[in-house]
Amino acid sequence: MAGSIYISGLVSGLDTDSIIEQLMEIENTRLTSLEERKEQYSEKKNAWNDLYTRLSTLLSKLTDLKLSSTFTSMTVNSSDSNALTANAKSGTASGTYRIGIIQLAQAHRMASVSQVAADDGAALGLEGTFSITVNGETRSITVNATDSLSDIMDLINAIPEDGQTDSGAGDVVSASIIDHRLVLTSKTSGEEGEISFEDPDNVLQGLQLVSDTSGTIIPDAVVQEAQDAVFTVDGLTITRTTNTVTDVIQGVTLNLLGVTDTNGNGAIEPAETLRLEISQDIQTTIDAVNAVVEQYNTVMDFISTALGDEGDLQGDTTLARIQSYLRQLMTDRITGLTGSYQTPWSIGLSTGAVAGSGTLTFDSSGKITVDTETLAAALEDDPAAVMAVFTNDGGTGLVDRLAEYITSLVRSGDGLIPFREQSLQKIMDDLDDQIERMEERLTLKEEQLREQFAAMEEALATLQSQGDWLASLIDGWGN
Repeated sequence: MAGSIYISGLVSGLDTDSIIEQLMEIENTRLTSLEERKEQYSEKKNAWNDLYTRLSTLLSKLTDLKLSSTFTSMTVNSSDSNALTANAKSGTASGTYRIGIIQLAQAHRMASVSQVAADDGAALGLEGTFSITVNGETRSITVNATDSLSDIMDLINAIPEDGQTDSGAGDVVSASIIDHRLVLTSKTSGEEGEISFEDPDNVLQGLQLVSDTSGTIIPDAVVQEAQDAVFTVDGLTITRTTNTVTDVIQGVTLNLLGVTDTNGNGAIEPAETLRLEISQDIQTTIDAVNAVVEQYNTVMDFISTALGDEGDLQGDTTLARIQSYLRQLMTDRITGLTGSYQTPWSIGLSTGAVAGSGTLTFDSSGKITVDTETLAAALEDDPAAVMAVFTNDGGTGLVDRLAEYITSLVRSGDGLIPFREQSLQKIMDDLDDQIERMEERLTLKEEQLREQFAAMEEALATLQSQGDWLASLIDGWGN
């Protein structure tokens, strides 16, 4: 009894604790059954959640096979990547080119011929205006006697507002300070980026860049001449202002990195050319297909295990239908296609050998294998037709239909698997309520049994007391 001291079998001699425990074990049978049911539903929910994760991963991997670039990307190989690299747009024509590099484009750069001041922050006493011209654009800079070398650098690097030409030259040159010397670099590479000056107030003369007011550059101030890139492609000599060339080979960007004119005679000999090979990037497509197939097989393996004799979803008809439809989507002929490639197995995807009827024999779990040689040959033959097997304008491709179906399974809100998980969770919540109520009833039942046995002990104690009294009374009568 609550608030009372309970001693088992004190009067009766019975092991009432053991009796109550055995009685409660019988009562607990229903509770155990509810807990086991909840565990079973929890395992089912976890299995569906695992399938959801695997299918979502598969859905994400399908994305690459819906991109045209996956099937039309190009690979570029240079015989000397230290001197030349390149990249090609999707769909660029394959080809091999011989390229020689006579000289690289470089920006005009100059520096003060000696240290302007020992302290970059000290006033130079230079005052007046000078101009900088690059590629027809002229900018004026005005300095004061209190300006230091660092101040002048900042004035030059300032970006003028639109339409302004006298508030900085940072849009045409960049200025820096190295070893207390002012360094100017054109922002336009090649010969058209040559820098010129006018120095009516002798400011640039004080900075040791020019020798007169007309802006004649001191020869020793030139660190790097303005220079165009000169190179050859299949014997044609070409000049460009930059080392990144996009308009010579259609769809190809050339990155000129080093000179191959080893003898410096300004002409390219056959031995001084580099080999640039542009070809279809088949490996990217194969990798994307393998990634999808690998994840698809993971899904099918999991489904087979879950439906098996010891699986958490053994005999689940919904899951069996999902397995069957996934297998069908991965092996069906693609409608709307003509030509040599109309089926997955025609490009190397299958679950077994093609039977005489033209249908496929199936792996027991529905897993797919990829014949990379067949796939590579199909890609070399007709990459557009291979792409149509996976995705096409009619939406009938393997990936089109597979993505649509998987989306219907995993979509938040109305997807089949989230709905199934929610249904199982509701059952588990209801079982939790039943378990809670059952636990409360069992607690009350145990308390009731203990009260009943306590009452029995109390009644026996009373009877025993009365018996002792009668016995003493009878003994008294006898005496």
